[in-house]
Amino acid sequence: MIKVGMEFKHLEEEVLLEVAQNLQCFIVEDDYAIATIIQKLQAKKMVVLDVSNEENMPDLATVLESFDEEEIEYKLFREKNNDWDLCELSDLDLERDRWLNLLIGTALIGYFIFSFFEIFAIYDWFTIKYEMNSFVAMVVSAITAFVPIVGSVFAYFGATELWHWNSILTLFLYFWYYLPLIGFIFYLLWLIFWIFFKEKWYDFWNPEFKR
Repeated sequence: MIKVGMEFKHLEEEVLLEVAQNLQCFIVEDDYAIATIIQKLQAKKMVVLDVSNEENMPDLATVLESFDEEEIEYKLFREKNNDWDLCELSDLDLERDRWLNLLIGTALIGYFIFSFFEIFAIYDWFTIKYEMNSFVAMVVSAITAFVPIVGSVFAYFGATELWHWNSILTLFLYFWYYLPLIGFIFYLLWLIFWIFFKEKWYDFWNPEFKR
């Protein structure tokens, strides 16, 4: 969690409460009473926020985007050596998606590499188990190998029953890269949940900030 300061130019009365409510969600260590925040805004004093890139915390970038859409003028500051430096949002290093890029990248690389090696196990399964024509088996194996789950299942049976590989190691070898994909699916479900219920969720866990 980092300290971020915000200063606003003249705010119209009709937006004071809205701005104060948005900022309240980011105030943990300072006085987070709405009345106190409004007083600071009216006096054009700095409002100190406690900002984090954790998933269960409000997203500052989203709030600032709404301020920009409403043409609310503000300045951002970050705490440095017990002083405040003027900065931009990009200077705060609040990126939340690096781990997600790594997750997707790992899953895709693993998927394509191991799908290629699955072709050989699937080929043997079709030619030996079903006595399929070699050329037809190669074409069907290449297609099957790149079908999620299906290719892994055929490759697993080919490797364990024909090559006599260890079943547990083979299961891990041909299915490990689905774990990041499962994690990504859960992340998408969480995002959908967050979009529809974020305000209720935040109010539930932070009743002192209830709007």
